[in-house]
Amino acid sequence: MVTRFAKFASLIFVIIAAFVAANSAGIAGTKAASGAAPSGPIGRYIVVAKGASDYNALQADAQKAGGAILTELAGANAFVMRAQSSVAAALRADSHAQGVAKDGVRRLIEPDGTFAATPTLSRTNVNLATGSVSTQSFTQDPASTLPGLMWNLERIRSPQANNVTPGVPAVIVGVADTGLDFTHPELNLTAADVVDLTASEDPPLCSTYFGVSDADLAGLYGGPPTTDWNGHGSWIGGNIAAVADGVGINGAAPGIALKSLKISQWCGYAYDSSILGAFLYAANNDIDVVSISFGGYLDLTDPEQRLIYQQYVGVVQYAKIRGTVIVAAAGNEHLRIGTGGIVLSHGPLTVPGGTFQDYYGLFETPGGIPGVVMVSATGNVVAGSSASCPAGTTGSAATCKPASDAHQPTGVGKQDQLTYYSNYGPRVDVAAPGGARKFNVPAADRGGTAGWPQTADEGFKAYEDFSITSNWATEIPCYVFSNSGGLFYDGACYSIIQGTSMATPHASAVIALIASKNPPLRHNVGALVAKLKNSARKVSGNTTPGLSATDFSPGDLTGIACPTGYCHLGGAPIPDKEAYGAGIVDALKAVQ
Repeated sequence: MVTRFAKFASLIFVIIAAFVAANSAGIAGTKAASGAAPSGPIGRYIVVAKGASDYNALQADAQKAGGAILTELAGANAFVMRAQSSVAAALRADSHAQGVAKDGVRRLIEPDGTFAATPTLSRTNVNLATGSVSTQSFTQDPASTLPGLMWNLERIRSPQANNVTPGVPAVIVGVADTGLDFTHPELNLTAADVVDLTASEDPPLCSTYFGVSDADLAGLYGGPPTTDWNGHGSWIGGNIAAVADGVGINGAAPGIALKSLKISQWCGYAYDSSILGAFLYAANNDIDVVSISFGGYLDLTDPEQRLIYQQYVGVVQYAKIRGTVIVAAAGNEHLRIGTGGIVLSHGPLTVPGGTFQDYYGLFETPGGIPGVVMVSATGNVVAGSSASCPAGTTGSAATCKPASDAHQPTGVGKQDQLTYYSNYGPRVDVAAPGGARKFNVPAADRGGTAGWPQTADEGFKAYEDFSITSNWATEIPCYVFSNSGGLFYDGACYSIIQGTSMATPHASAVIALIASKNPPLRHNVGALVAKLKNSARKVSGNTTPGLSATDFSPGDLTGIACPTGYCHLGGAPIPDKEAYGAGIVDALKAVQ
């Protein structure tokens, strides 16, 4: 897959900086005098009451001071307010308030930075000949018969687990993401009900900072406004529960139900309040699992960011008490994450020539929050370099890596290596297949191709993870098939991508299968997570190292130097326990 991170990284940082400035400027201003008109820049704030008995009074005080209540975070004694900075300053001193913090922004976790300033629908057509279809006790959809394609589901043994149970529709997984494409034939039976948390965005993120909203795209292309205009969420939904109907793919738990918790529009950014709202909605509506692959980092030395972190801690605990498991991506910065989500290593993984911002000492949210199931990512198999490479095989979608390159793969020939991008550390609970580039090194070091259908040099073999994506995707690559003879839905979107985003739904699906097979365990978060961990496949022999602080050499592909360090892998292998946690999730063992 051609990375667009280098192209858009600077834009992303500028946009986030502009947003933070617009949303937080003047927060330290003086308290508004009694009766004085509100003053200062308008921002979006999370306002937290000291307790349930203070909530109504605090909300009344906010409205009296001139704040507009956008949404309530039911169960967290908090609400979201749009107001001028003087109102926020006054409420900080309110006797009913625990605190007031600017509503931060998280982004979807995707290592290639598939992000465009101008969203466009794009389709790559693959003309496919038919192939033979085998059968099992529970019949997997025909994509499983294409050798090497659905390696990720085989690695967690979900096809075998589906012989025990494919899941039951009473068990619900909420996908907190960019939405689910309920028009896709692989999802339309399970994902038609949308909880659109972007409706309370003020200011709306995508339209404010990129000039286009999902409603604008719907008007332009004719699709539903509440579908998935990014593609990320639909990929995850398909991995969990794409229907088993004799065409295309099925998910790891095809019998369970999905709920679209739409926290972001096409641009892949979400407010903290939307994420918290998704968790609370799930907890208050008997949703068994929430799968989320958004994240960011908080500085707890800042009182406002500490307040947001505490809100995550409280909401995750609230969800646990009410029986909802939160499963989150470990993150794609190749950082060591410790207790509570604290970053224990320097980094993150940086594109040569790009801007470096050290995350050491920050706290990852929501993946690192206590009580969240944090999932790291493993790859298919690591390919080796070659003494010589034919012309045209060493570019951005490299199928060959010269042995003369400065940065070489580790663990050649080994399966289930920690991916070059995945966060790791003592905080990791479990691992799952997230896929990786062919040589398991960063893109600038000629990491390699995603595999089929992007390239066909090894048949149907995939190195990244294959699933569906939205038929309206503007950010995730869409492959449509023609003449597939029923192997796929002709004209519908499928995709191959990588990330801890892709690892996370594997774990979410296994928990859903456990709950389906063991009804007494439903909504018993401790028991479900214990069974997930105890059934995980123990893995040893990781060779993937961490980031090198002292390798300033150019990228093998780009030739751009790395004056900041942290662009290349190097050093001792990451210990197995920190790479895999309890192990790689194993659906079959989990339901036996």
